[in-house]
Amino acid sequence: MTTALRQIQYNEPLFSSMRDELASAELPTDDLLEGDSRYFALGDDGFGGLVDFGEVVLLRSIVVSQARRNRGTGGAILSGLLAEARAMGAREAWLLTTTAESFFEKHGFLRTVREGAPKSITDTSQFQTLCPASAALMCRRL
Repeated sequence: MTTALRQIQYNEPLFSSMRDELASAELPTDDLLEGDSRYFALGDDGFGGLVDFGEVVLLRSIVVSQARRNRGTGGAILSGLLAEARAMGAREAWLLTTTAESFFEKHGFLRTVREGAPKSITDTSQFQTLCPASAALMCRRL
């Protein structure tokens, strides 16, 4: 397994692979091109993205191929995304999840109330329509 994330562009075959993996995992794909989104691949084992809002980033689209699950791939992707966020100057990472709250808790994220999210996060499609109100909103200081 490759250990470094590589940024992928919208016109690359890996971007299509990411979209397919997200759809297969029943994760949102309608907003992949929204805002200042950046997507990364860990070889072809998994993918992750973030949306840059300056001191705040929204982590999104973390997905691991079926063959690589439960082998630390998700943690490696998350670690790489957090490093990217820090390099961009972010001080907080936010995310919404309906299925991976315990995974993110193990990596230092804390669940928070939706009313506590910054406006940049609440204005996203992820927050407003794509993730249900029951989704856990989580944050981690960087």
